[in-house]
Amino acid sequence: MKSFALLAFGLWAGAASAESLFAHRLTLLDGREGTFAQQAGDGVPEPGSRGLRRGSAHMEFWTSDIQVANMGVKIGGGPVYLTLMAGLEPGRDARFNFAVGVGGHMTLSRRLWLDLDLTGGAVQPVRNPLEGDGGNVLGQARLMVGFQVLPRLAVFAGPTYNAWFSWGESDFDSITRMPISESNPEPDQRLQHWPGLQVGIQI
Repeated sequence: MKSFALLAFGLWAGAASAESLFAHRLTLLDGREGTFAQQAGDGVPEPGSRGLRRGSAHMEFWTSDIQVANMGVKIGGGPVYLTLMAGLEPGRDARFNFAVGVGGHMTLSRRLWLDLDLTGGAVQPVRNPLEGDGGNVLGQARLMVGFQVLPRLAVFAGPTYNAWFSWGESDFDSITRMPISESNPEPDQRLQHWPGLQVGIQI
């Protein structure tokens, strides 16, 4: 649990620092753009014209077929963002994961948006993480359709496609509740891939 707590604290700190940094930059840019607009005699567009989603850093909490509890932060207020994420699956074989990725954001309407990202990370047991003779890599492609309830609150859902590659003495037989396709590139290697699902909120 200490490892997951450290990951959660890191995500929170990253979101807070990114929000502060980007907010400062946007304030400077808004001031310059406002001066230019006044000199040119043009009106400044209303913030609502670009949709309800606000801010350059967004926290997310969701559940998926891999872990019951997940949290992440998306850094970047434009069409491209960086995402950091961690998840926890409780139980007898409790595990956690951590990942980093990059994605793109598209506004479909004033309240509807679409995010697509690719992430890479690893899955570890809560007890004695980063030990043993094996290792693994988890790659995900995630598609999220979001509905903006408030300027800083949205609900989202969407499919994922996952590939989990493990070698040596693996800590888990499988990390998903979904049916998988499995192959063995080498006698001590396993490659599993499957379609998944996630549902959550973004703030």
